[in-house]
Amino acid sequence: MIDKIKTWIKAMRPEQWVKNIVVLAAHVFARADPSQEHAAGISALFDILLAAVVFCLVSSSIYLFNDAHDAAADGAHPVKRKRPVAAGVIAVPAADACSIFIAVFSLVVTGLFMPAGFGAIIVAYLAMQILYTVLLKRIPYVDVFVISCGFVLRAVAGAVALDVRISQWLLLCTFLLSLFLALCKRRHEKVILTE
Repeated sequence: MIDKIKTWIKAMRPEQWVKNIVVLAAHVFARADPSQEHAAGISALFDILLAAVVFCLVSSSIYLFNDAHDAAADGAHPVKRKRPVAAGVIAVPAADACSIFIAVFSLVVTGLFMPAGFGAIIVAYLAMQILYTVLLKRIPYVDVFVISCGFVLRAVAGAVALDVRISQWLLLCTFLLSLFLALCKRRHEKVILTE
């Protein structure tokens, strides 16, 4: 039983949750702005942490969907074949079902505790990532722009969750840094496949 739980946790890729730290950026910058005092209370801290947790869950939902969709191709990849779904440890239908459950659960939590604008961002993020999985990641350059947009949505979501202003410079820096990292990742993947 414990092994199964560990397998499912591995499939959800919790090591990737660190990407969602971008959600917290709006809180950090708003606390330094005297005109946005409402971002300094316990309630604001709860809201921003819940926003980050929701993004972690939604990200895991997408990872499961992606692994289920690409199970056959991942099975032939030197690194991705070790993922639970690609390795056949978790069945594709089970991964799909869990993906849907986590996504719906995240949307319910969002609807109950978060502003409507945050919910709209979560829906947009889910739609973008699903489209990325089934189509966009196979289009050069478009794929890395979608990844960067995902980080920008995280940053905007944090601001919407707290109802604070967000710097355009923060959004620009988030986009450019994530674009740079995405391009580096694609280059690394090509190097691995050509070795």
